[in-house]
Amino acid sequence: MILHNKFFGKIPSAVIFLLLINAAACASGQVDDGDMVLFKDNGGTVAGSVDTKKYNDLLVDIKSYSTNGKIYQNKYENLLLSMAGEIIEGQDLDVSKGSIGFYFDKKSERKDRLFFGVDINTPREGSLDYGRFSVKLIKENVSGIVDLMYKYKAILNENEIVGIVIGFKWVENGYPQQVNIWIKKDDLQPFYEGKITLNEMYQRSTITNTTGKIILLPI
Repeated sequence: MILHNKFFGKIPSAVIFLLLINAAACASGQVDDGDMVLFKDNGGTVAGSVDTKKYNDLLVDIKSYSTNGKIYQNKYENLLLSMAGEIIEGQDLDVSKGSIGFYFDKKSERKDRLFFGVDINTPREGSLDYGRFSVKLIKENVSGIVDLMYKYKAILNENEIVGIVIGFKWVENGYPQQVNIWIKKDDLQPFYEGKITLNEMYQRSTITNTTGKIILLPI
């Protein structure tokens, strides 16, 4: 069968059929092009185009999970890889290998409460003490990373995902140091609705140090 189009004249029905198949594939949200993946999350936000091989080593080792984090990492692998690309290429930050994935508070042992997380490597700068340097890292970097992670609504809409955790790692006097900020999902929506300020969101969050101990910082 031949169909007519006012711009292109006669169009074979087989061509139209192929066009419809391609349109359906795009509507599904994921288009594969070799090792490149363009992924669109459930909210319709284009998460980006990433080379899956390039960023695979930034994901948590799937064998290390003792929680349902393994399920979510398998389910959202393309989104996680896309996020890695956006952080590295869009925000010029150094993502730690094996850090993008899902975490729980080991001291609370609540393995059913997972945080969507990432660690960032950062050079030690200046002569600030641990606390002031940690505050500097949080104030200069966290809001941009949270804005990015918040776009991934499909992940955050999972009931078992209760928030976001962002860690910063550096070496000081030959020893590894780290600070982590655990932001509850229940505080993200009020912040983006303008009901609380960025500092208020930080103050409602939990901050832990290199050993996992909860600390207070003058944010």
